[in-house]
Amino acid sequence: MQKNLKNYFTTGEFARLCNVKKHTLFHYDQIGILCPEIVTDNGYRYYSHNQLEIFYTISMLKELDMPLADIKRYLDRRSPAAFLELLEQQQKEVAEKIHELQWLRRFIHTKIELTQEGLSIPMDQILLENRPEEYLIVTEYEGEDEDKAIATAITEHLNFCHSLDIYSAYAIGGMIPVEGIVSQKGLFYSHFYTKVNELEFPSAVTRSAGIFAVCCDNQGYQNEEAMAHRLIQYAKAHDFQPGPYIYEDILLDDMSVMDYDQYTIKLSLPLLK
Repeated sequence: MQKNLKNYFTTGEFARLCNVKKHTLFHYDQIGILCPEIVTDNGYRYYSHNQLEIFYTISMLKELDMPLADIKRYLDRRSPAAFLELLEQQQKEVAEKIHELQWLRRFIHTKIELTQEGLSIPMDQILLENRPEEYLIVTEYEGEDEDKAIATAITEHLNFCHSLDIYSAYAIGGMIPVEGIVSQKGLFYSHFYTKVNELEFPSAVTRSAGIFAVCCDNQGYQNEEAMAHRLIQYAKAHDFQPGPYIYEDILLDDMSVMDYDQYTIKLSLPLLK
């Protein structure tokens, strides 16, 4: 027996080769996924060089986020056919993870762009933006102009987007009828919208490309109506026809500022010839 043991690894040697702690091997032994090939009468454990391949297989399957219990079941019944089935399943799961990571990357990129815009765009000035065609998920609002009703409608809009599997990095925007401002009825919402990147959703509508007059404020909503009047006056003063709606977007919200009154609001008015 002593002569044979020279060809085996102690637990410490095997752990060092595999770059793991000894307690990892003890745990694998306890759950029966990788047991030492030899256990002597005095309790010493020894692993064979063949078991290195089993350990590497376990490690590879763990990298694929496979639970140890599932790994054990696979190892107990492994065969070329079972391995092929496993790989095909893992291939699907990896593809899904890549898709999720790509979505997360786009989400973070968009949030960075919006935050940078909120930090750099001039406040309380009218600027012109030449925008490409954009795509929106829009829901109508006919409720009262009070916080509870608006919050309820925004939540329902968000739930509608989620029902379409839409999780946009853009904050929910509001559409403000220009007619209400011009006729002195005041500033109120007629629709809420979420911007999406592609016209792939059945409910998406197109916002036409064109020139928009924009104005931003970093004091929440308190100056919004005055900003809206300025945009309409600018359009008329420069021989443009105001579009039917002013679009309200939030550049900086609770994700980045401490208080509701520190939101950075951006109003955009399409300028029509």
